[in-house]
Amino acid sequence: MTFLNMALLAGAAAFLIPLIIHLLNKRRVVTVRWGAMHLLHEALRQKKRNVKIEQLLLLLVRISIPILLALCLARPVLTWFQNLLGGNKSSLVVLLDNSFSMRAPGTGGAPRDRARDDLRRILDGLPRGSDASVILVGQPSRLLMDQPTTALDLISTRLQTEPSLAGPLALNDAFQLANAELKRMGNAAREVLLISDFQQSDWRSISEGGTLPALEALKKQQPAPLLTFYRVGGDLQENLSVASVEPSAFVVAKEQAIALRVRIQNHGLRAYQDIAVRLEADGAQLRTTRISIAPNAETVLTMSHAFDTAGDHALTVRVEGDSFPDDNAYSVVIPVRDQVNCLLAEGLVGKKGPLEGATDFVEIALTPHQSAADKTLKDVIHTSKKDAYKVFDTLLPAQEVVILADIDQYKENTLKALRSFVERGGGLIVFAGPSNDIAWLNRDFYKDGQGLFPCAVKGFGHVDEGQTPARILSQRYTHPAIGYFNDARGLRLQDAVFQHWQKFDKIEGDARVLLSLDRGDALIVEKPIGKGRVIAIASSANALWNNLSLQPVFVPLMQRLVTYLATQNTAPISQPCGSMLHIGLRSDEAKKHFNLTDPQNKVHELVPRIDKDGNVTIESAETLFPGIYELRDADVKNATPKRFAFNLNPAESALQSLPVAKAKEIASRFGGSFAENHDDYARLDRTRRHGTEVWQWLLLALLLFLFGEVFLQQRISRA
Repeated sequence: MTFLNMALLAGAAAFLIPLIIHLLNKRRVVTVRWGAMHLLHEALRQKKRNVKIEQLLLLLVRISIPILLALCLARPVLTWFQNLLGGNKSSLVVLLDNSFSMRAPGTGGAPRDRARDDLRRILDGLPRGSDASVILVGQPSRLLMDQPTTALDLISTRLQTEPSLAGPLALNDAFQLANAELKRMGNAAREVLLISDFQQSDWRSISEGGTLPALEALKKQQPAPLLTFYRVGGDLQENLSVASVEPSAFVVAKEQAIALRVRIQNHGLRAYQDIAVRLEADGAQLRTTRISIAPNAETVLTMSHAFDTAGDHALTVRVEGDSFPDDNAYSVVIPVRDQVNCLLAEGLVGKKGPLEGATDFVEIALTPHQSAADKTLKDVIHTSKKDAYKVFDTLLPAQEVVILADIDQYKENTLKALRSFVERGGGLIVFAGPSNDIAWLNRDFYKDGQGLFPCAVKGFGHVDEGQTPARILSQRYTHPAIGYFNDARGLRLQDAVFQHWQKFDKIEGDARVLLSLDRGDALIVEKPIGKGRVIAIASSANALWNNLSLQPVFVPLMQRLVTYLATQNTAPISQPCGSMLHIGLRSDEAKKHFNLTDPQNKVHELVPRIDKDGNVTIESAETLFPGIYELRDADVKNATPKRFAFNLNPAESALQSLPVAKAKEIASRFGGSFAENHDDYARLDRTRRHGTEVWQWLLLALLLFLFGEVFLQQRISRA
């Protein structure tokens, strides 16, 4: 037997009160003999015996009442037998692996289908009145139903429409949800059942000794729930996938070709020959390329396309040739614009020769076709150049990005105009230069973290003659504007050398470093301000302090930084399945209605909402399927759609599972049982005894004892 509220058992000590009172009263009895006593002796002896018995019964009843009350409050649970008048109801929380590796076909069917069939049988075997809750374990983990239910057949019905296309397991998050769900469930017999294919990539950290703090907290509940790890491994090991599609730019002009760097992975031991890779634009097939991939290898290829109309256009790369097609496609959305407006403002004024201006190299990098007088191709970025000290508020509304280079200092009204521009969603890039007034920059531009500049400056770094020049630190880049250079063929950021730079300091809060020098100093720092962003670059925009502007990589670097800032308030080119679709609208669209069409051609009606700051947005969590989603104004016939791309997490494409022995080891380490099929689970269920709460029966006994106490008290009083 165990108790749900062990501390309340201490209340049973209250039985001492009636016992002490009884003993004290007994000591006060005084026997007085009188002359005619012998005539009543026999009658009194018989009566006295009856009264003593009734008094002892009354004492036992009074002692039992506080004991029964304490037992009721402590909620005892019988654990040595399973059935007690049908009162063996239990609560079951199921953590069901919802990652798309569960969909991989196999000889016995997909693990997802076998898991659902086995779960249905487990639910059917629960005693009548039991409740259950299912947590779909993926990224993100979520509840299948809003609350636990006793309608167990409804769970199986809901699972039939669940696509199981989530990303890698979020185990700790799932156990946190399980902890909360158990607290909402009312039965003493409780179990947490985790069903998974134990994919190696999902379980690697746990198999190597990683911890699950949420599971440890869950096991401390009283009574502690049973824990079962249920493996439904698949036998498919071979798989091809489109791991990523990276466009060369965030936005392009009409009739300007955009290049896609496509990465295709082979996750198995089989070599694939002459595999077809197809490029599709807005659902129409364009061209096919054929490739071969060695075992456990990847191949990178480039595909390109140009659109002749403005708007959001979708590009999809699709590979054919394996038995698991779920991860064989990857889509991106490319904004096609007439132009992106960028204002160049430099601080060095006066007569300058060719390419001596602070922004001359930047202008060429942003408009290479215009600079080369190439009339056949169009630059998406349109630049205009101004003296930095003539940047007025009237110039800024027409711009999307402003680049400042080698400025001395600004007046307060100019700083206010620039800040307003950024807060409304504009992008600002600030290059260092010899004209910089460091004292003003720290005092008014940085302003202890309250100004526009993302960090403080604590002086200069430089390379003396004869010393090895500073270079950009080689590392894996994660920022969307820089990540393209992880595998940019022939475009190496590390080829640039730096002789002079500012030393950035106090990179705190929302500020983050995009690139660093191998000397340990930050080269590029970014910080969001309002709806916009500011990027600070520690060296010059021309060849005065470095030769970055002379390198081929300077053109794509500047174009990606500018187009990244120009599209920062638009939807990403690709998002993971299951993430929230969040779209900002204009204030005049607050009362409109919108339809969202998913890749399955199902239409979802969306209604805008206004937050406390007056921002108008629409949101949708119906993004579980990979592919292109189209948002249309429902009030306008043949409205031009806005497109959004959602893709599966490529980490799930490696289908290899943990060995059974390793899965058993994990179950044992966390104090759980292990099963591989329904028969294994049934045997576990027969050997593990579920508890039965009996406080209801104790409450009934308490009421009977209270009635008995009153009855005996009155009977003794009459005697």
